[in-house]
Amino acid sequence: MRIHLGHHFYGAGNLGDDFMLAGFLAALRVSAPVARLTCCVPFAREPLARRFPEIEWLAYDETTRTRAWEECDVWLGLGGSPFQSAQSRWFVDHLVEEAAGCERHERPMFFLGVGVQTATELENREVQRVCGKAAGIWTRDEASAERIGAMAAAPPVVAAADLAHIYFRGTRPPAAAKGRLTLVANFDYGSWESQGAGLRALEGVAATEWVWLAQEARELAGAERALWGGLSVAEQKRWRLVVPERAGEALPEVMAGWPSGEWLVTARYHAAIAGAWAGSKIVILATNEKLRGIAEELGVALIDLKAEGRSLAAAVAAAEVVGKPQARAEVAQAAVAAFVQASGRYV
Repeated sequence: MRIHLGHHFYGAGNLGDDFMLAGFLAALRVSAPVARLTCCVPFAREPLARRFPEIEWLAYDETTRTRAWEECDVWLGLGGSPFQSAQSRWFVDHLVEEAAGCERHERPMFFLGVGVQTATELENREVQRVCGKAAGIWTRDEASAERIGAMAAAPPVVAAADLAHIYFRGTRPPAAAKGRLTLVANFDYGSWESQGAGLRALEGVAATEWVWLAQEARELAGAERALWGGLSVAEQKRWRLVVPERAGEALPEVMAGWPSGEWLVTARYHAAIAGAWAGSKIVILATNEKLRGIAEELGVALIDLKAEGRSLAAAVAAAEVVGKPQARAEVAQAAVAAFVQASGRYV
């Protein structure tokens, strides 16, 4: 079976995407060990080939994409929140082209481990047409499945779990370091409205080490590195910036430098999952629906971005270690197996 991975964000610099992809590959080695994989990306392919040699990384141009559609048995949209367009239409436009290519070459489309941020994004007619072409969708959470299932012409959809759980089950993040507070600050080109009060509140935690973790390697506006760069000199001295990503290095080696903390305050979805597996006491900053969803899934506190510093301090003080989400890894593994079984009809 030849599977073409149709999402093109791999290699952009977000380790969360790599955690999810690694989980998928681990499950696929069980369910379809001889499957061939291709993926077209607009980013540097050599580092991706070193990290994920199981995949044939191809150029993102019209000729190569057309050949990939022609030669694959099935098209798979793997991970992410592919239907959102609040920040930009770049991904929706990509999906429209991918769906048209699959239709021309009569290739079935599947989605696996995907999320839907809000029901509003499914009101887009182009998104509705793309979803309507899907032979099957397995979401990363129940809310996303409910939103897709409520569409007028809903495709077959099953609520599953994020594929990163599979990776962390086999390759655990470093255990939470006692006395360390890890902050993952990301606001999608926006800002943390109560940042000053929030940082002052966190500095009052009985920690011995404060780490500013960048899950995203790029210095994007509103993301971890740019926000750290905007701190005062005194704040930068307190908050040690850690950027674990090293392009092309094996993922377990990269994860060895992941600074799991006794406390984790995060506005990143996959950092929250990593924290659960590491044994951190987690508080989540509510920037979007997927973070609200993972807070509910893990059973941890969710703090509004406008909340006063004392609310954040109280949430951190009350946070407890959550159990490792073994059941979510099993659900995600089952979703991969179900995809393999369903796609086998087209080989």
